Amino acid sequence: MKTLLNNYDLKDGVYTNSKFQGYWSNFSESDQIEIFKALKTKSTKTVIKQKFPQFYKMIYDQERCLGLELLNIDDSHVGIDYGCMWGNLLIHCSKKSKLMIGVDQTLDSLKFVKHRLKEEKLENTFLVHDNLRNNLKFENTFDFSIINGVLEWIPTRVTVNLKNYFKDKSQSIKDEIPNPKIEQIRFLKNVNSNLKVNGKLYLAIENKFDYQHFLWKKDPHSGLMYTAFLPRFLSNVISKIRFGRSYVNYIYSKNELKNLLTDSGFKKIEFFATFPDYRFPKKIIPLNKNYNNKFNLFPYEGKRTDFIARCFKKFRKGLDWIIYKKLKLFYLSPSFIVIAEK
Repeated sequence: MKTLLNNYDLKDGVYTNSKFQGYWSNFSESDQIEIFKALKTKSTKTVIKQKFPQFYKMIYDQERCLGLELLNIDDSHVGIDYGCMWGNLLIHCSKKSKLMIGVDQTLDSLKFVKHRLKEEKLENTFLVHDNLRNNLKFENTFDFSIINGVLEWIPTRVTVNLKNYFKDKSQSIKDEIPNPKIEQIRFLKNVNSNLKVNGKLYLAIENKFDYQHFLWKKDPHSGLMYTAFLPRFLSNVISKIRFGRSYVNYIYSKNELKNLLTDSGFKKIEFFATFPDYRFPKKIIPLNKNYNNKFNLFPYEGKRTDFIARCFKKFRKGLDWIIYKKLKLFYLSPSFIVIAEK
């Protein structure tokens, strides 16, 4: 594996593309400084729990890894996590597989993962700092690849600090940006070429036709209403008016996503509806087969307990009952997990 990483500079345990600088994180750069200062004397879990408890589940909760069971990972497998961030899924796979590579465009995130790997005493994992849009050259290497909440961000070229991203008008994207869909297909073709024959892709992404997008839910990538499913040119106009940047974070319906993967060279594509979403999946329902099992509605959690919030929860529960339990319209589910073969 080290031979495949010869093009990178090894710095502080991370294989780095010295020509690339990128940033995508829920943490600001000042937050990162605070974290690494605290890590000199405390464990990663302690630091996150004390300073950023709102992200503790995202970083450590093993519920996030439930969908990975679909890959049937064993100790002979070699895998890669594209956009591994803080290492939740990556470390889960490292404990099950022979070898893992985690790639991310945020160097500070990888340095944090390096601390976690040391704490877990895992020595079978390589961390790579590079642009995911680059043609990463690991041809025919991996038994499985993970793209978890990443595909929709591939066309984004600006620095993303999610604390300010939906408030910031200063970062604009040039109009001549390549077609976002073409960017995503190019990325997926590279993912495909890096898999072994019959290697599997694990892809998790929001559903364009999540019924909530038509009613009350903002597009999680633009922070705007309706841009998830409107014609792309309209979403682009809305985004430019609101933020001064193009709308590039394309998500797809089930059929659109299937076509995207087919165009990228994948076959045997299996779809699963995930509830309440792919981030913390509690129920994973196969869509390629007739689903006749009893579907249990989920009590959606929320911080508010006032009268309006209680009424909304009952209203949503009623809609879920009609859409999913009675009509079984799972193509309107919040998100999908897809397993596809090379």
